[in-house]
Amino acid sequence: MFRQLLLAWRQLTFQKMRFVVALCGVLFANLLMFMQFGFQDALFDSATAMQRHLQADLVLLNPQTTSIYFPQVFSRRLLLRLLAHPNVESVHPLYLGSAPWKNPWMGQPRMIFVLGIDVYQPTLALPGLAENLAALRQTDAGLFDALSRREFGPVGEHLRAGESVEVEVNRRRLRMVGEVRLGPSFAADGNLILGQSNFLRLFPERKAGSVDVGLVRLKAGSDPEQIAAQVQQLVGKELRVLSGRQFVQFERAYWEGATAIGFIFTQGVLMGFLVGFVIVTQILYMDVTTHLPQYATLKAIGFTGGYLMGVVLFEGLILSTIGYLPGIALSAAFYQWTAEATNLPMVLQPGRAVQIFALTLCMCSLAGLLAMRKLASADPADVF
Repeated sequence: MFRQLLLAWRQLTFQKMRFVVALCGVLFANLLMFMQFGFQDALFDSATAMQRHLQADLVLLNPQTTSIYFPQVFSRRLLLRLLAHPNVESVHPLYLGSAPWKNPWMGQPRMIFVLGIDVYQPTLALPGLAENLAALRQTDAGLFDALSRREFGPVGEHLRAGESVEVEVNRRRLRMVGEVRLGPSFAADGNLILGQSNFLRLFPERKAGSVDVGLVRLKAGSDPEQIAAQVQQLVGKELRVLSGRQFVQFERAYWEGATAIGFIFTQGVLMGFLVGFVIVTQILYMDVTTHLPQYATLKAIGFTGGYLMGVVLFEGLILSTIGYLPGIALSAAFYQWTAEATNLPMVLQPGRAVQIFALTLCMCSLAGLLAMRKLASADPADVF
């Protein structure tokens, strides 16, 4: 096996430029797959960030709601009805909406996602929320998401400097009294946290009795999955009842299946795989073609076809391994650069790195198998 590996290495490096081109092909394929998977993971992580920060055992939605970014309201009375259940500790309405935010420095409008929460019994566990709850109870006070896109203006820098920041949102003056950290998504460039009273002032057309999401806290020791089924029977078809875990899956399923974005990223991974496959196949095929007389000579002196095919497979293994290393290093740099530019959660996960390495091995191995078809035509009689 070591001799096969050594022969494969010498075959690949015999023509340095061809070897470099092959490595560049593997690197490019790795980079493309890493970035597509990275954007897809960032899509799902950012879209479900709010759900993962919720402090609720059950979530109630209008059955027509497809995503938290496009909610359909339902009557608050349905939510209050659940207080009759012996395992329900408390219920809390959550208001959601989008409003135009005017950059206080540049005057440019931009849509911001607004969350109206209970400021006395908060159901969001966001960094920065607990220490700013008292200030959030004031009239026309809000908390700005420090991870929002920079187009909203340097709100965070001024707040951290101790300066007062007033903004115009939906033609109403609001005072930012602190920061939280939630992060943008593919559907929202920034987030604004308000108390329920301030939310209803910001959206005067909204009624307090019409809520977007209902949050339910259960008594200690209750099984959310079991209670969810009981609550579903209680509200019938008027509401959809989900556990916290199911709420995350509900949002992910929308972006993965109901929109074209998830499909596009999957296609991007496939294109990266195919590009790398074509490049490596071409390189290995040319290598076998160039050295066909030498392979025929090896057959003539007793080396089996299986031995020589193993050499070609080792060439694919070498290309996949050496090409992967700069690919993952360059991808990590691109991840960091993209995260800094967009504030999206672009994180290189170990599991994803292993998955792409496996895809790279598969890509180069398939290319090697295809090149073997040419190797089968190496006839010892061609030597003479």
